[in-house]
Amino acid sequence: MELEHCDIKEALLSSEGSPYKSGGTSGKLALPGDFDELRLFGLLKWRFGAPNGFMSFLGRPGGDPDGPFKWDYLFNPRGNLKLQILRTAHGIEVWWWGETCNSSSILRYLEHNLELHKGEIEEEAKNLEEYTLLLNPYVRHRLIATQTLEALRLIKLSAPTLPPIAGAKKKEIHGYTKRMEAYIKLTQKQASLNLLLVMESAYMAEAYLNLILAVFMREEVKLSQSIYIETLMRKWRSKIERLHLDCSSIKSPANLGDSRVRDAKAMFDLRNRVAHSYPDTKDLKLGTMWFHQSYPILPKAVSFENFTIALNNQLPSVDDAMFCMKAADQLIAFLRELIDDRFVEGFRMLAEANPLGFNETKKIYGVPFGQKVIFAFLGAN
Repeated sequence: MELEHCDIKEALLSSEGSPYKSGGTSGKLALPGDFDELRLFGLLKWRFGAPNGFMSFLGRPGGDPDGPFKWDYLFNPRGNLKLQILRTAHGIEVWWWGETCNSSSILRYLEHNLELHKGEIEEEAKNLEEYTLLLNPYVRHRLIATQTLEALRLIKLSAPTLPPIAGAKKKEIHGYTKRMEAYIKLTQKQASLNLLLVMESAYMAEAYLNLILAVFMREEVKLSQSIYIETLMRKWRSKIERLHLDCSSIKSPANLGDSRVRDAKAMFDLRNRVAHSYPDTKDLKLGTMWFHQSYPILPKAVSFENFTIALNNQLPSVDDAMFCMKAADQLIAFLRELIDDRFVEGFRMLAEANPLGFNETKKIYGVPFGQKVIFAFLGAN
């Protein structure tokens, strides 16, 4: 019988553990990137049970999502032909040996059996744990904040010396203009980085707080949609105040008089001021000037460029931005101290994972790629 018409139900486990005993493989095939891996695994698991290829036993018992080989199956579809289906980090490969065969026959064999046993495959898929892969907001905002801080530290501003207005040579004025243009550009870059660092520091801290809520939230809070939404929509300070009530595995009520909470308030207040971007006459004030008709008068005999290009009194300043990054880190440390000691290390690993995994079967968060596939925070509830 042609291979493409063979039923995998009649396939046997291979008595030969690797192709090297037969002098190597006869051929290899990389399955197309759009090949249905879920259904293929369901087919193989239905027929043979857990992965049985020798590559599956090189990693940790029960599988290794970080290994170069994720799983493999080895079987004898007909005669002396041996097939090994391997899930590598790059895709799915099929190796064969024992008989000559071509890639198209191998592919048709798999497709034929996927169609032939689609009912069994659907049933088998129901027994798999489904994970939703999520972008980790905390990791994203920490990365942006860290890169912004590094870029900000590299900027060293030094205003060019103004040449005399009367008697300056054309070459001198031209040189000053070029230096001033570069200075303005660098100052504008610094102002942008200041603003970005303030925003991302606050986002980072809030994302960490929200991750604690997501992982440790009590079931009774989740079960009521109105209470659940109310919990998520509270302001940051109210979330911390109620953390021990809304979440399990929080050791004690938070001390809101802690200096780190006070500094966090200053950070969030500054974030809100710059986020709303209203041209307030106090918060965004650069200075004061007067006019007589169209004659401008400044309070001091300084350069007009200090006002016409708005270089001074940036909001936020470099010091503001640096303070916010420090305040965010301190608030995160404060929140970490509230978590039950049994779960601190597991939560640290989860907080640093990207992507996050949400087990739709067990309704818990986990680490899909890491030393452990999942941290069972259900035990904390």
